[in-house]
Amino acid sequence: MFVYLPASVRDSDLNRKVICPDGWAKTYGNPDTTPIDTSDTASCDEFAYAASYNSGGMPASLDGMNEVDTGNDCVQTYASRIATGDWRLYDDIRSAAPTWKEVCGRSAMSNYQNTQSMQPFSGTFSSASKYRLLDKDEYWVAFPEFAHCDASKVTVACTVPKP
Repeated sequence: MFVYLPASVRDSDLNRKVICPDGWAKTYGNPDTTPIDTSDTASCDEFAYAASYNSGGMPASLDGMNEVDTGNDCVQTYASRIATGDWRLYDDIRSAAPTWKEVCGRSAMSNYQNTQSMQPFSGTFSSASKYRLLDKDEYWVAFPEFAHCDASKVTVACTVPKP
């Protein structure tokens, strides 16, 4: 469950910068992060969404639900391209292993992958007004592709089926 943080209330860029400071992926992201081509750059992506009260970057003083001091407090991952259309998300073993009690995630990935992954939903997913979401309304996001993944083990390994 996520709690909607409308633009009139938020500065999601500030939330994002707690988890993904400018230049983090290029400077500190895993060197095995794969660009899509030579014009692509490393990018940082955060979860929970910066535009939600669930964001680790949203201060508790502003009703943030999962405040952290830095993105270093999140699960650390990176994405690598295996083949065209086939990306894998890996645990960044340069950091402590996840405890699965972390309230956020941070990943180094291709900027193309980061910015294009939600494009099919740009007219619906990001359109809160279409769904009449108001400040602090709850909403759910389903990831059925991950339903078979078991995060109770030390090493999480699952294959997300292609659509």
